Amino acid sequence: MKGEVFKKRIKELVQKDRAYWLVSAILLVVSLLLITTTFYEGDYILQLPAKTLFGTVAWSVTIVFGTAGIAFLRKADRKKVNLAKLFLILSIPLGLLYCLVTPLGRVPDEEFHARKAMAIAQGNFFSHPNENGDATDFMNAKLNEVVTRSADSYAEAMDRMFTPETEDMVELGYTTMALYAPICHLPQAFGMFVTKTLGATVPVQCYAARLANFAVAVFLIYQAIQFMPFKKHLLLFLALLPITFQEIASMAADGLTIAVSMFYVSYLLYLKYDDSKKEIRGKEIAILAISSMVVSLCKIVYLPLCFLLFVLPKEKFKTTKNKKIATISIVAFSVLINLIWLIYCTRFLVTFNYGVDTPAQIKYVLTHPISYLLILFRSINIFFEMVIVGLCGESLGLFDVQASVLFIMPCLLLFAMLFLVKEKDEKVKINLLTRIVFLLIFVAIVMLIYASLYVQWTSLKNPMIYGIQPRYFLPIMLLMAIVVDNHKIAYQQPLSTRYISLFMLFFNLNVLAVAFFSYLNGFINYYIK
Repeated sequence: MKGEVFKKRIKELVQKDRAYWLVSAILLVVSLLLITTTFYEGDYILQLPAKTLFGTVAWSVTIVFGTAGIAFLRKADRKKVNLAKLFLILSIPLGLLYCLVTPLGRVPDEEFHARKAMAIAQGNFFSHPNENGDATDFMNAKLNEVVTRSADSYAEAMDRMFTPETEDMVELGYTTMALYAPICHLPQAFGMFVTKTLGATVPVQCYAARLANFAVAVFLIYQAIQFMPFKKHLLLFLALLPITFQEIASMAADGLTIAVSMFYVSYLLYLKYDDSKKEIRGKEIAILAISSMVVSLCKIVYLPLCFLLFVLPKEKFKTTKNKKIATISIVAFSVLINLIWLIYCTRFLVTFNYGVDTPAQIKYVLTHPISYLLILFRSINIFFEMVIVGLCGESLGLFDVQASVLFIMPCLLLFAMLFLVKEKDEKVKINLLTRIVFLLIFVAIVMLIYASLYVQWTSLKNPMIYGIQPRYFLPIMLLMAIVVDNHKIAYQQPLSTRYISLFMLFFNLNVLAVAFFSYLNGFINYYIK
């Protein structure tokens, strides 16, 4: 009797959510098949569970997290869990997996970010150039061992991590990071400082730095989703992208840049469009001022984001005069503090690549504006596909981790859908002036990104701009979403919540499996006895 009742309940459960269970099964099976048939050095290798180390671990993680996610997302949808909480519950386990799976130093520039964070943790908030003009500081010698891009396998990373601790201090350079304001590395430095005070080893300090950076980023993104008055599912999608996890679960400053940009734009849109917020008062102005300062100091190319303040309606302020005073003061302060920092950090503008001559390159751009615009257009055209595909899972890590095309292609379609299709029951209508302002700021930031790379990273008079990375554009994706938002085509809420979240879960599990396989390296042929 009990068996019949159980079978009846299972049958009812499957029939009630047949489409959901079918999609879940497909994603789980595809993920396991991708794990089983891995590609290495031109050959496909069969990674059966309980036969290989990779197969055992990857299958176990995918099945456990995948099935738990399937059950949770169904329950969350039935209980109408809001998207911010949904992000929090999904991001914490996934972020911790990224933190553990990715060896220290295998995120772009992480080794230099770690050095800057340790310098701040030691109390040196402002870098000082040595006799060669490079920013350096004396740090524990083991930092150079454990956080390095040269450790491309777990075997080497573990060997470096378990070398004896030392009190030896060596001079380590981080000139590229000297251009970043200290605020960009405060979370990482805090994690290092606390664990060092407690007597932890250097590897523990580094992982504490990762976790502190991750915690701050998750908090900011959580708040961003809470405040976002519309396009919440797009924000959730961007927050759950593998490239986002890679940055926020590392010691890189890009994680904070991405998170605070999402928060800033979301909070500003909340103040502008949410009817429950009738008046902008001192608390809101203070939050806008702090977030404006932080987002602009993260990287000066994002300074134009501060000008979004001018789209706030005057009706939300007590008087028109109050709006002018608040917005102009915040923008002026953000510009001023960036100019002060720019004057200070220009001493660290050294040559990063062969043939780079920053003063001569600036002069060339100013005296040949038409030629430079053609170079800019050519570079955007050439690298556009790389940026879009890169945002969707290609060339992660140190460009040696790539998601399967079976996930990248649907991710691209999802990207387009969430950008171009409005959510069900969305009432917000964006006027033309607001769209123009957002478009101008988006274009200005894109041009600043390319210009900064042309004068600092690209050889003199080069017909192409090099150094473009997809992660640079993640902080401004919401701007373009506002520009292209429409009021005609809508999709159903269940589709955007359950299925998209489910896809992003398995997408990240696939990337984690690829990363794990890549860094196992010498262990791929090791069979469990």
